[in-house]
Order: sequence, then C-alpha cells, then structure tokens
Amino acid sequence: MKKTRTRLRGTKTAAKAEQKKLVSRLKEILNNPALLLPKTRSGTKEAEVYSRVLKDLELAKERYENPPSFLSSIFGAKPKDPLAKAYAASLTIIDSGAPVMAIARFPHGEVNYVLRGSGISKEKLIGIQNHENRLWSRFAHLDYVKKHKFFIYVLQKRMVCTGTKPKYPKELWNEACNDIKVKPDNDSLFGLEISCKSLGETVIIPAKRMSKSKENSFSHFLKHQVAFEPNLDFTLDIKTIFSEIVSGKPEDVLLNYGKGLISDNELWTSLLNYQKEEIIGSEQQHFIVSNMIFTKEEFMDQISSSKIDEAIVEDILSDYNNSIVIDNMSLSNFTEFTWDVSGKNRVNRIDPNEVHNYTGDNSLELLRKLYNQIVKESLTSDYPQFKSLSEPLKLLDNVVRLLKVDEKARALKLLENIVSNNNMTKSISWSILVCLKATSSRAWKYSKEEKALGNSLSDLIGKLIKSKPEDYTELLGIISEKIGFGKTLEVI
Repeated sequence: MKKTRTRLRGTKTAAKAEQKKLVSRLKEILNNPALLLPKTRSGTKEAEVYSRVLKDLELAKERYENPPSFLSSIFGAKPKDPLAKAYAASLTIIDSGAPVMAIARFPHGEVNYVLRGSGISKEKLIGIQNHENRLWSRFAHLDYVKKHKFFIYVLQKRMVCTGTKPKYPKELWNEACNDIKVKPDNDSLFGLEISCKSLGETVIIPAKRMSKSKENSFSHFLKHQVAFEPNLDFTLDIKTIFSEIVSGKPEDVLLNYGKGLISDNELWTSLLNYQKEEIIGSEQQHFIVSNMIFTKEEFMDQISSSKIDEAIVEDILSDYNNSIVIDNMSLSNFTEFTWDVSGKNRVNRIDPNEVHNYTGDNSLELLRKLYNQIVKESLTSDYPQFKSLSEPLKLLDNVVRLLKVDEKARALKLLENIVSNNNMTKSISWSILVCLKATSSRAWKYSKEEKALGNSLSDLIGKLIKSKPEDYTELLGIISEKIGFGKTLEVI
C-alpha cells in the first residue's frame, strides 16, 4: 500500500532551490551573527542592549559549532535572549534542511520560514531566516522596539538604531521622495506638507497628486522606520485654496491618514468637503465653484449668458446673502442651490401659481419662463415706438429690438425668412448681417448693388444696434433719409 504524506495546514513542501537559499542565508549569519543587529552609537542605551544580545548570539554560535557535553548542556551557560534562542534554533536547519516550510500571512504580504524550537516566536524566526529582506528582517526586533521604545531604520544594506530619540536618515528621506515622485524642494502653494523634525526637512505633496492618488503618500516615509510611536518624528499640515477662509481641519481625518487608514484622495476630498461646509455656514459671502474661488462680479459674469440670466442672478443675489458653493459653473445648479431661500420667493412674487409647478430640478425653467417677457419688455420699454414705418425700416426696427434683448438667433432667423423684392429691404438686411458678422453663408442671396448699399449703411446700423433710447429716433431717421424715405419719423 502506497504511503500518504500528511502536511499541516499553513505549510508547504519547500523546493530544493528555496532550501538552498535559506541554508546559504543561515551560513552567512553563522559566520557573522552581528548581521542580525542594527548599528548603534557606542556608549548609548541601545548599544548596551544590543551588546548583550550579541554576546548571547555568539554563545549560541559557539554551542552550535562545538556542541557541549551532556552535563555541560544541562548546567553550562545558555543563551537567554529570545533573539539568540531563535538564532540557535534556526542554525539547526543547516544540518537538517527545510523540507517543509510554514507560511505566515501579514497585511504586507506572505513570507516562508521554518518552525524550530519550542516556545520561540515566529516573528523572531521570520526575521532571522529572512535577515537580508528589508521588510522581514525588522520582525526580529519588534519586541525591543516595544520594550525600550527604540527607533530603528532599515536602510538598503543595514539597520540603524538611534535609541529612544528619532534621527531619521537622509537616505530614507530621499528614497521616500523618489518613491512618490515629488521633489524635496518643490514650492507648491497647496497640498500636504510633511515635516521631519529630527532631519529638519519638509516636502509638499502637491494638490494635483493628492486629488488623484489612491495611495497614502505619508506611509512611504514610515515604510522603513520601526518605532513604537511612528508619527512622533513627523508633523502633517495640509493647505487648500480654501484654507485662508477656513483655518480649521477635521482632526479625526488627519489622524486616520497618519495611521495609513485612508488615501491621499480621501484625505483631500474630506478636507475640501469640510471646508465647503464651513464656508456655507460662515457669515461672510463667498462664491465657490468646484474647487475655485470667485469674486461676486466674476461669478455673475461667468454664470450669465444672456440679459435674462443676468436679471435672474442679480435678483436672486439681492435676497441671498449666504455663500454659494456649487459643483460646476451652471446656472441651473445655482438656481437649485438658492431655490428655498430666494428663487422660490422670486417666482411667488411674479406668479404664485407657478411655485406649484416646481418638481425639484426645474427652478431655472420656471424662472426663465417668468423673466423672459419681463426682462424683454424692460430692456426695450424706453425705446420709442413708431406709428408707421416703411418695409426696410420696419425690418430694421424689429431686428434691432431682438438684438437689444440678446435674441441674436431669432434676429437671424427673421432675416432668413424675409420674402421681399424691395432692394432697400435687402440692402438693410445685408447691412445687418455685416454688423453681426454673419454674411459668409448668405452672400449668394444678395446682388452686388444690394451689398454695396448695405456696406455703406453698416456703420450707421451698427450704431443703431448699440444705441441708447435717447439716440434711437435720430439714428433711425438718418438711416431713413439715406435710403430715400425722409428723416422725419412719427413717434407714438
């Protein structure tokens, strides 16, 4: 009957190449056990602690190379330090091999190691058997860090222990800056400022990276530091375009970021949302669109595309004194944001029945419907009305009144639809098209003579389009005289 091999859960059969590499690493620390220990400064507490550990490591090495007699193994000196015990247990793998390896899983990843000895922590075994690895080598020192509150830094080829006071290496600082592709001397106005107190260095993670990054940039500065209080040597400050308006910060969010629980983007978004809420609740009025600040004049200029829109915005802001915070430069967003405080009251004053037609997202539609006629009438109410005008002058008067209320599209459509054999009418039409710079696709409809007369009138008609009410009659009279209908016009 064929034998079946059983394997404990969480273990694996080690490949020959993997066993060979492990044995090679163990022989390396057999020859030089000091490779397991960080560099220290002589005369310090950390130097004293690790000198005792080294003595125990050397004792373990001696017992391995020269096994004691039976009585000596019982009554002789033995390693007492946990690291030395794990070292002694790991050295036995050189002789026995490692046909079966355990698998330890951590948030950082998986690591293989060989179980040896009784009551020896797996962290010590992992750190010793993987001493060349920057991540796993630190596992051998976690209890020293916890017990003595040491600061240990894992560099490319060595570890450094600076005792109970942090002394962050410049080498690690440059490495972290390179990892996140940020220059130490960048002068970004907005972003996350990371300062290392012991090194005296500061770097700013720009706002652009913060808004897009799904990782935690600060964690790169802690990546190769082993400390009981990882953040003790660092200060974090963050500044957005709104920080001059809102000085406070959500401390719980910064705390979670410092612990590595949230990403750059989550920190940045949370801070912006917090600041926007503070701005909305502040006594001063601010105009925020997306993540930009505008003056009242800039906001009104960009959000209004017509005289009607200008009137809506101006009237709403005459009632609404709080801050405006919207996601994009959209008039509909603005009217929805201000509906309950101002827009609804405006509609109610003009036509109370229209308020009931509000569906939750049609405020701009209601306001434009009501303001359309009111604004148009107000914009042309001061301009004179005439008893009777000839066909060319009537066309000109109608088109100019449409242009006065920003109805350029309707004015062009009116010109497109004219049906007339009157050369003067067509010359007036061509002249208006010249003023509106809309001749390119319509030139074929006009004769050379009609164009010539139209071109000669374009300066006067341009002045009429831009005229004030008090100048309107005189300018129209001059044009009337130019086309042969006399200067006198009868005003109603």
